[in-house]
Amino acid sequence: MQIVTISTQVGSYGEVIAALVAKTLGLELISREKVHELAQTCDSDYRDACALYETEHGPGFLRRIFFDKPSHTSLFESLAYEQAARGNVVIVGRGAQIVLRDFPGVLKVRVVAPTELRVQRIMERYGMSQPDAADYVRKHDHERRNLMRSVFDVDATDWGLYDLILNTARFDSGSGTHIVVCAAEKLPKPADEEAQKARLSAMALAKRVETVIKKKLTSTVAHNVTAAADADGALTLSGRVRDHRDREMAEQIAREYPGVASVTSELKVTELSFGI
Repeated sequence: MQIVTISTQVGSYGEVIAALVAKTLGLELISREKVHELAQTCDSDYRDACALYETEHGPGFLRRIFFDKPSHTSLFESLAYEQAARGNVVIVGRGAQIVLRDFPGVLKVRVVAPTELRVQRIMERYGMSQPDAADYVRKHDHERRNLMRSVFDVDATDWGLYDLILNTARFDSGSGTHIVVCAAEKLPKPADEEAQKARLSAMALAKRVETVIKKKLTSTVAHNVTAAADADGALTLSGRVRDHRDREMAEQIAREYPGVASVTSELKVTELSFGI
């Protein structure tokens, strides 16, 4: 079972390399567009939110999508776990390297290039002027940094998140692909691949439950609710909710979700009380 995540800078040729890596290794390519389509298919609220912004394609789009509904973060986490659980995939972007960072056997790659070179590539690809291309790259980089920091609470330029950083100023797409393929083949595999798949599937289930809870419990406090599950479908809820009614609702949602065998609730109630 091979799992590769590839995080890219705009103009770095990262998506080209991702497609070539998938083809070379015989893996399925899960592009940003594919994850976006999956999210819209499995969550009507996400689809409707996208429809509101369907004419917006530049920086700011994803940030608004995620912050309109915090449940969307849990949705994308669940999709990353689900795709990884299938095995033999190359997942591009959407924070997959962060969601899967604690799993052995997952190769986490970052493809970068100097800003000046990326601007030149954008100029050539889209026929932009130098000032317009530079502004495009600057805004894109700024948006991605803010999104990663705000949604996942990490800095995308923290190189400790990655196993391999590839600078395409030095390597063309062919040689860059060869380097990633070699790294993927050399990376030690999990000791028990079936146990790894089961753990990934359990995390996907937990995040699906978390998504529904955050959609139904709209208070700001409930956004901090987290769910964890084991391979047998035993689910544990933790975090804080606004009141006892919200806690009961969260527990009921979890108990009724398909695939959940049992629920342990460690939810705390954040009720303000006043006494003399």
